[in-house]
Amino acid sequence: MEEWLDLPEFADKVHELIDVGLFDEALRQLDEYKSAYPNEPEMLLLYSRLHSEQNRPEQALEYLQQCYTIDRNNVDCLLGFFYAYSQKNEQKKASAYLAEAEKLQPENELVISSLIWYHNEQNRYEKAIAYFNKARQLHTNNPETFRNAGIAYERLGRYDDAEACLRTAITLNPRYDEARDMLADLYIMNGRPEKAVDLYKEHLKDSPRNIKVLSRLVYCLTQNDDYAEAVEQAKKTISLYPNSPVGYVDLAYVHLNKNEFNAALQVIVKALDVAPLDAEAWRVKGIVFSEKGEREEAEKAFGQALSLDPENPEIMRDVYHHLRNAGDYERMEKTIDRVIRLEHPYCMEDYWFLADHYREQGQNLRAFHYLRKAYELVPGEAELIPPMIDIMLEEGHLNYTTPFLMHYVQRSGWNEVMDQFARHQRLQGKWAQEGLRALRFFGANPVEFRNYIFNYYFKRFLRVFAGAAGAIVLLVIYCFFGLKGLIAAFSMAAATGGAWVLWYFVKKRLLGGMEKPGRRTTHAWPL
Repeated sequence: MEEWLDLPEFADKVHELIDVGLFDEALRQLDEYKSAYPNEPEMLLLYSRLHSEQNRPEQALEYLQQCYTIDRNNVDCLLGFFYAYSQKNEQKKASAYLAEAEKLQPENELVISSLIWYHNEQNRYEKAIAYFNKARQLHTNNPETFRNAGIAYERLGRYDDAEACLRTAITLNPRYDEARDMLADLYIMNGRPEKAVDLYKEHLKDSPRNIKVLSRLVYCLTQNDDYAEAVEQAKKTISLYPNSPVGYVDLAYVHLNKNEFNAALQVIVKALDVAPLDAEAWRVKGIVFSEKGEREEAEKAFGQALSLDPENPEIMRDVYHHLRNAGDYERMEKTIDRVIRLEHPYCMEDYWFLADHYREQGQNLRAFHYLRKAYELVPGEAELIPPMIDIMLEEGHLNYTTPFLMHYVQRSGWNEVMDQFARHQRLQGKWAQEGLRALRFFGANPVEFRNYIFNYYFKRFLRVFAGAAGAIVLLVIYCFFGLKGLIAAFSMAAATGGAWVLWYFVKKRLLGGMEKPGRRTTHAWPL
């Protein structure tokens, strides 16, 4: 007979079952133990987490309400309310419970990690990072905290910091697959797919038969244009797991990336022979037919995929790409709206897709609207800025382009894109070219630019201040001493000025030859 566990040990066991997705077993264990721990808050919280992890917030709230009735100051219960209401997209209620948890335990690791996650969801990335810095001061070792901070840094375009956070999350929890996948995606996004390949190869040393890791490795090899090794890895997965569709699907994707559509279709037919109800296999079949221009077959395959996995945003993204190519813009827009509702705030690519579509249709204002929405979600994505500038220039809004150009140079420096803007017909005016020259210098010498601006305005301030102070002093002298006082003051000022001029010329005559040749005493501004 299995040994009966005390509550802390039992809770750890159930949490572990939930972590690995064994929900039915976790429920069986909870039902078996609930009579031993009636009305115990920890048991109620375990039930609530079980339902939350299966995206059933209503059932989770029932158990949380029972727990709240027993202990209104239970921080874990308050955090449970926060996540359940977040799942229901009731942000006002969610934030209220999170604020109460922070009020009770402002230095609680889980509370701080939740605050970082919440501010990420609200696109307040600087505030999320402020909470992360607080967590670091408390010497946090919670991998979730570092994962959430990695998202904030990535959204702000601070990729080195994002990489460091995600690596720390993986170090703290080597089984943290989500953080590893995010780090690999970060490498690929920044043009370093070889590092993503190394990441998964390193992990396979400890888990050589992990089918998910094998699949991700094939994807990364494809992104690195290493098709030969990608094919070999996909075939290895098929040999290890001949009754799984994963290896076949991976191999089909490799053929798709090489535009080998018939080969991809042959492989995907084998995947569906093995697993006829696999949504991913039907998705790939839809992509193949779409690329071949066989619209009806593509829509049948996509429809089958969505019937098996109706809330899968990646399938829906493939569908709206297909609908755009087919010219069915009404259904395309409806599909994109559904993806955005499901994925917000992680829907930058969907807004960008809409912007590109409307730009192609000549609807610049709608295109700009969606580019701006995408930029608000990911302010660190500098490549969103040039198309917005293009639209403003085409529409004749020259005055509005300056801050956008400045933001772009701040993030990307002066590059080929800025060279093209410098040659733009609408930016050939005198003042526009002066501004572009300033931006060019700033892009190459950001520190010197800031020093120049500081020195320019500081000297200007000193001149204005000295003039105002001098006028006040003269007014005071006149009030107390009259005209004679003013004459005396001017005489003293003239004598002091004359002495300074005499000293300056003596110094230049006697000491000027001692300066090193070529030395510059001022910093020229190249305008």
